[in-house]
Amino acid sequence: MCNKDSISFWKAWRKRYCSHSIKPTGTLNGHVVDDNICQVFTYHFKSLYEPNTPWADSDFQKTTEELLQCNSVGSIPFIDIATINVCISSLKYRKMHGHDGISNEHIHSPPVLSVHLSLHFNSFLRHGFVPSDYCLGVILSLLKNKHGDASKLDMYRGITVSCSFSKVFESVLSSVFDQWLTVDDLQYGFKNTAVVVMH
Repeated sequence: MCNKDSISFWKAWRKRYCSHSIKPTGTLNGHVVDDNICQVFTYHFKSLYEPNTPWADSDFQKTTEELLQCNSVGSIPFIDIATINVCISSLKYRKMHGHDGISNEHIHSPPVLSVHLSLHFNSFLRHGFVPSDYCLGVILSLLKNKHGDASKLDMYRGITVSCSFSKVFESVLSSVFDQWLTVDDLQYGFKNTAVVVMH
């Protein structure tokens, strides 16, 4: 492979190491029926994302309520159509849709949608309410290594796919409240200003 030009090298590399025909396994940790395999994934991902401090949510809610009662909230920023259009245009095409079946392509084109989203998002901020559908996601299991044993549960990682409207809302919140949002210095991934050098 070393004697090939750049194009031939990468073509040979892909042919040897990249497989586009990875088939789903028929067995996972000894389970063979699709429903059983689905249950194995469900229990696995559910156990991964359970908080190790079950009272943390109620403590956070109590602290938030105390802060809201003793401090004036101040003026609530208005989410304008231009901000929503910028956030919609940043969505990538050909991505998996969320549980609602609406893909990013559905919300890219109609300009009147931005007006409705502006009304919705502003009402969310004013009333302190977000629809429960915005909190739902679909967990997909991805094979970590195509050369590993696909019948072992440890060979999979999960990613959560949110609905498109939730992605737009999160993007809008991030752009509107960016000056008040901070990230720990130990966080290296998923930061706009971070550069990670691998040795």
